[in-house]
Amino acid sequence: MNCEIPEPESRPQKKTLIYAGVGILILLIAGYVVFGDYIQQQRTLNQIDSLWEQASQLRDEGNYDSALEVYNSVFSLISSKDFPLEYGMNHYYRGKTYEEIASSDMGNASSHLQNSIYAYDYSLKFITEEEYPAEYFRVHYGLGDAYLKLYASRGDVSDLDTAIDYYNNALSYYSIAVDPIYFASINNKLGNAWRKKGNIENNVAFLQTSLSSYEQSLRVFREDVYSLEYAGVQNNLGNLYLEMSSYGSEKSNVENAITSFNNALCVYTIDSRPIEYATVQNNLGNAWFELSELENKESNVEKAVTAYNEALKVFTISLFPVEHDGVIHNIARAYKSV
Repeated sequence: MNCEIPEPESRPQKKTLIYAGVGILILLIAGYVVFGDYIQQQRTLNQIDSLWEQASQLRDEGNYDSALEVYNSVFSLISSKDFPLEYGMNHYYRGKTYEEIASSDMGNASSHLQNSIYAYDYSLKFITEEEYPAEYFRVHYGLGDAYLKLYASRGDVSDLDTAIDYYNNALSYYSIAVDPIYFASINNKLGNAWRKKGNIENNVAFLQTSLSSYEQSLRVFREDVYSLEYAGVQNNLGNLYLEMSSYGSEKSNVENAITSFNNALCVYTIDSRPIEYATVQNNLGNAWFELSELENKESNVEKAVTAYNEALKVFTISLFPVEHDGVIHNIARAYKSV
């Protein structure tokens, strides 16, 4: 009979198993290395967040030099290659800090703002539109603010134009759907920029553009949701309407200004926001005075003076001498006109 050759007994293949074991070991080691890198990366990110929080608190306290030291220490933890977003945002935060320093050191504001602009520009070397669009256009928003303040500091109209360009760039990304808060905030700032440009160039079309921007802002900043932001835009609107009254529809524009200032005063009270309250009361006084030039001279002058006196409750000569003198001048002008 024919016999079949028996199959060889199944035995472990030592070399194969050795190779398999080595392969598994390599995978385990590689996985451990990758996992270890991930853990280290997360630790670094947590350190960065902690330092940023510390620096933010220092900025809130007005301790700007210490805040800058903290931001500078972040660069010792990371490289632009491994952490491009964090590296760029750290420069962005330095830019915000210099911008805040400019507001507290008006004598050297121009220098601080130029430092701010440099930091913002440098951050864009690492924060690209393609990879990080939200942060990229956030930096553009910051650049708009810095250039708008730089215009206020040195009066160069080109700074104003640059600010408008950056705000418009930011709005190409920050729609009301993408981020309503940024959308509204940028439109409010853009409205301020167009107001300044319209007044400089005596161009009512620019003032109308400002009005459109404020109205866009109020689509989000409603009194029942964002009351403080709403009040800020209403004060800006009041000033805009007063400025527009010089170009036509004088009475209706002044009345619109009075309405806007009163809207702001529904939010700003002397107890909750005394400085804002006094500022708007002074502006309201100016609006009533302008209306007194058109009708009901005596009664509207009295309304103007009443508003001015409300402002003086906050703008005392001891605490706010410059503002106090300005309001006193307005009261004298009002009484002199009767």
